Amino acid sequence: MSARQDGAAADAAPLHGIRVVDFTHVIAGPFATQVLGDLGASVVKIEGIDRGDIGRDMAPMKNGQSHYFVTFNRNKRSIALDLKSAAGRNVALALLRDADVVIENFAPGVMRRLGLGYEDVRAINPAAVYCSISGFGQTGPLAHKRSLDLIAQAYSGIMSANGTADAAPLKIGVPIGDTASSLFAAIGILAALHRRRDTGAGQFIDVAMYDSLLTLLANHGGYFNATGRQPERAGSGHYFTVPYGTFEAADGEIAIAVMTDANWAGLCQALGLDELGADPALRTLQGRAAQRERVYAAVRPAIARLAVAELVERLGAADVPCAPVNDIGAALEHPHTAARDMLLHLEHPRYGAIRATSMPLRDVMRERHQAPPLRGEHTAEVLRELGLAPSDIAALLAAGHAWQHAPASEGD
Repeated sequence: MSARQDGAAADAAPLHGIRVVDFTHVIAGPFATQVLGDLGASVVKIEGIDRGDIGRDMAPMKNGQSHYFVTFNRNKRSIALDLKSAAGRNVALALLRDADVVIENFAPGVMRRLGLGYEDVRAINPAAVYCSISGFGQTGPLAHKRSLDLIAQAYSGIMSANGTADAAPLKIGVPIGDTASSLFAAIGILAALHRRRDTGAGQFIDVAMYDSLLTLLANHGGYFNATGRQPERAGSGHYFTVPYGTFEAADGEIAIAVMTDANWAGLCQALGLDELGADPALRTLQGRAAQRERVYAAVRPAIARLAVAELVERLGAADVPCAPVNDIGAALEHPHTAARDMLLHLEHPRYGAIRATSMPLRDVMRERHQAPPLRGEHTAEVLRELGLAPSDIAALLAAGHAWQHAPASEGD
């Protein structure tokens, strides 16, 4: 067992002992396997001998290392193989024989053509849980369509709900299709591992970005199913709850969410809008929604007269949900982020100091984390664990069927 594995074992995290073979790249997939690694699984990431995870090449770079790769690949070991060669494929199959979980996010059919598809794995390891992540899934009329997060957002309808009514639909800024499919993949894998305890059998899990985003339509999907109508794009507002959204204060923006009639009374009290608060026509959610423009016309000027900090204090005292609209830096630097232990600090041999966002599952995460691997950093180590003799390892490397990171290598 390697020093890295020893560290993970000492953590006794819930997935300790679970072996994951990871064929994924960029975000949808690497994020899923990072979740499993954070929970204690041993993750071996398989990369190419000439080029690794595509995410390694995405700018901006720091000391030749990509922020993309660093963000989604901690707690993994990397082995570089030529999967198109029989020797490289045989090494992968040797890993797959003992794997608990196999996860890939190539286009449908690629793994099957490599001889590494679900049926190939099931033939040698019927207990393996095999998860495929793709844009549109393994079946259906869009199954073989190329997809990225933007494309999945557009097809799923989620983009149509984002933005304002007087402008074009707007992509959600963070890659929600990639991250949502990764989280659903992790959930499905955990469920399949739980069922395997009773049945002894693995299974195939088909996760699509498209399906994941349909699920995340949430109440917007429910609104259409109930009414047959598209919810109005309301920007930061709400298609029914009023007032709700972001507002210009004297020195910045504030988010305010009036979800109940009690919130409305508190808002009027905090802003000195006594006459508005006393109007019986506005005391209910339905009444305020029916007079949306009148409500906003009165509330916006009252908010604009006050600074964000004062508004947060006044509205908080009145039990009205509110928040300053932080940028990413302000959120990451906020004292509450530190208090919730949401930042990890790692050291990478090339990238240098890494500050990474943690998972919101600290009670079940491993205690010690490893920096993302260099491409092929653990090739020889993993091959030794498979029982290969030094001469066999040297022959694989010399023939170009596998690749081992060397100290002089750059950009890996």
